[in-house]
Parts: sequence; C-alpha cells; structure tokens
Amino acid sequence: MRYAKLGFEALVDVGIIVLAHFKNPARKHAAQLLLDALTLKKHILVPVSTYLDAYIIMTRYLKLRSDCVAKALLKTLSIESPAFYENLSKVVIEKALASASTLNISSWDGYLIEVVKELGINKIYTIDEELKRKIKDVEIENPIPQDIMREYHQYIKEKYRSKSFSTDVQNFQ
Repeated sequence: MRYAKLGFEALVDVGIIVLAHFKNPARKHAAQLLLDALTLKKHILVPVSTYLDAYIIMTRYLKLRSDCVAKALLKTLSIESPAFYENLSKVVIEKALASASTLNISSWDGYLIEVVKELGINKIYTIDEELKRKIKDVEIENPIPQDIMREYHQYIKEKYRSKSFSTDVQNFQ
C-alpha cells in the first residue's frame, strides 16, 4: 500500500514520541504534533516500533520510572488510529541496515529512510539534527521551534545534574 496515495505526507521519529510523554519544555509542541497525527488533522504516520525505542530512551537514558513510562506509552498506543504504521518487513530492514552502513547513520535512522522510500513519502519529523545534515534525498524537519529546543537541551542538562527525572512522565494528551 502506498501511503502517500492515501494522503500521508510524513513519518514521525522516536524523539517526537519521547518528548510528548514526559514533562519538558518541548512537550507541548511534540504532543500537539502527535495528537494531530493520530487524529488525522495532519497526515503523519507513526511507526508503532518507535514506542519500543521510546521506552528505551526514556528509561535508560532519561532515567524515568519504567512503570510510568510503560503506562504513558501504552495509553497512547491504545488509541485507534489509521496513522499507526505497523508493518515491519524483512526487506525494509535489510535495506535499512545497508543504508545505515553506507550513510554512517544508526540502523533506526536507516529504517526511517527506507520506510519513507517504500511508502512514497518524502518527509520525516525528527529532533535529530545530525540526520538532517546526513540525508539529502528525504526532507528532514524538526517541528519543534529552535528556541524551544535550546530550552529543552538546557532542561535536560539541569535534570542530569540534579538527577530528578523520576516523576516527570506524563500522558501526551
């Protein structure tokens, strides 16, 4: 199925999912984009596999409580939406690994690149600025305003110094 023909114009990366699910300066923007995607106000696909990576990022790197993270992510996944993309084909994974190796990017980023190519979509919403520098044949856009991203990065630095993430998980709605 060619999702572009169905009107989908972009794919969302894991960073947006992460930002939408815990208290931080960029949460409002990320949560709104995710809500707009899931309610089809914006035609953006959300790969369900991003939720696995979001769990890892939120628990391992942001040190958020695993029970709270799981609850928040599961609540979002309980929404019935045609924006959820559930196909994880072997062929796309093979191409993703080859792209990751060739482009010197993560296998996850290779997966996103290959999914948009496979689906006939040409845009990825991500907070990954490195991806924007490395990928030229797919439009890479950070939907969070630059000043808010600066606030977010400062917020994360302060949180790491104080080690006070444990109660910051929130449902995105």
